[in-house]
Amino acid sequence: MAIVSHMAPCPPGFKPKWRDMLEENADIYRRMPEDLTLCVEELVPWFMKKVNWKWEPWVGPKPDEEMAKVCVSFLACLLIVNRSKKDLAHFHTFVFHPACLKDDEGETWAGWASSRGHIEQSWPSTRRGMRDGEDNHCVTIHEFAHMIDFRTPSSASIPHFDSSSVHREYEAFLNSEYKDLTKAWEKVSGCAAIRKYATTDKCEFLTCATESFFENAERLKFLRPQVYGWMKRIYKMDPHQWSERVSAAELRNIRNEHWDQWDYETTWHSKRYDAETLWPEGVPAKDYAAWSAAEIEARLDEERARIERERREAAERAAREKKEKEERERKEREEQEKRLEEAERERRKEAERKWRERYLLNNRTVIVEYPNGMPQLKYKLVDGHREGLMQRWDEQGNLREETEYSRGRKQGMVTYYYSDGQKEMVGFYILDERAGLWRGWHEDGTKSFQSQYRDGQLHKWEQFSEDGTSRTYGKAESRFGH
Repeated sequence: MAIVSHMAPCPPGFKPKWRDMLEENADIYRRMPEDLTLCVEELVPWFMKKVNWKWEPWVGPKPDEEMAKVCVSFLACLLIVNRSKKDLAHFHTFVFHPACLKDDEGETWAGWASSRGHIEQSWPSTRRGMRDGEDNHCVTIHEFAHMIDFRTPSSASIPHFDSSSVHREYEAFLNSEYKDLTKAWEKVSGCAAIRKYATTDKCEFLTCATESFFENAERLKFLRPQVYGWMKRIYKMDPHQWSERVSAAELRNIRNEHWDQWDYETTWHSKRYDAETLWPEGVPAKDYAAWSAAEIEARLDEERARIERERREAAERAAREKKEKEERERKEREEQEKRLEEAERERRKEAERKWRERYLLNNRTVIVEYPNGMPQLKYKLVDGHREGLMQRWDEQGNLREETEYSRGRKQGMVTYYYSDGQKEMVGFYILDERAGLWRGWHEDGTKSFQSQYRDGQLHKWEQFSEDGTSRTYGKAESRFGH
């Protein structure tokens, strides 16, 4: 339909502005399918160049000559687009008249055709026939149908057929159908499918049937299906399948309302005014649809290849990134392990240092001094516990006590001294408890007491006075708190 085909690239030699002329002045152009439109447009430049165009002396406003030539050429080429250029090989001259033609007898005609390749037409009738499109009367189609008929010697509504058997079959059909058509028009009801002018002469049957075929295909197919079938075989197309009629104004409105949709959905590749420069070189119009489909498929293949290439590249990139990520994670794990190992070494080193510090702190000889620098205590630590001999002095440096320790507990002999070095008391400890015999002396060296301990309890106490007398007690607390 011209709604879409108007946006197609123009065939070589066909000007884009000619489409506007056809769309405005030729009703049939607005109904034709895209592929057929392009094929006809392809023939128009050839036809216009082939024909000798003439204009009779004009009275009043003269029509646009280029528009008139384009419209006539398009309708002429429509009849032979699926046939052969040989149908119009003998045609050479077209004459425009400003008014109806008159013969020697004074009868007026819209146009006439000569078997010598000459057609003359009234411009008003020509224009009216192109613009109406449904009155079964298009003088241009009518006269060029005559010209096709003139290709054969008989010129009796029998166009050229490549097969002689088909020719005979059509001739038999024509004889029967023409009689039936004539009888139908003799009846009061008449025949609405083909206009009555067809009954005036047998040579007018093909021309009038052709007009009806292109302008009222649906009616002809319904009322005269056999005629319609033969027209399809002759012209190798089916106008009944074409779009419904629309006016030029309606077409413009529809196109404007739905331009974005058609612009997206159309298979044509250009909307430029100079679209003729985009026509693929060496591609005939009849092959354009296949070429376009192949181009679309090629672009789809390229797109699919691009998508596949991008997918493959994405997969490779993902694999590479995954490998890099794994390598990065491996290095991070190795670095983390190194850091952990280093941290563990540092921890162990610190622990060892602290252990050494604790060991040195807990395994050493401790000397506590008075403020005047004299020693107060001296003992040895083993695993943090006093071990061995502990000695205590007074501030004058006199030894006052010696006590044996084992694992931080008093274990063994304990000796107390007077400031002059004389023993004051000697005893024993077992696990921090007094045990065995304890003895004490006065400063002059005489005994002061003697006690006996069992199981950490004082069992017997014997006290001596300075004069040598003694007194014995049972269980009692001593002056040392026991």
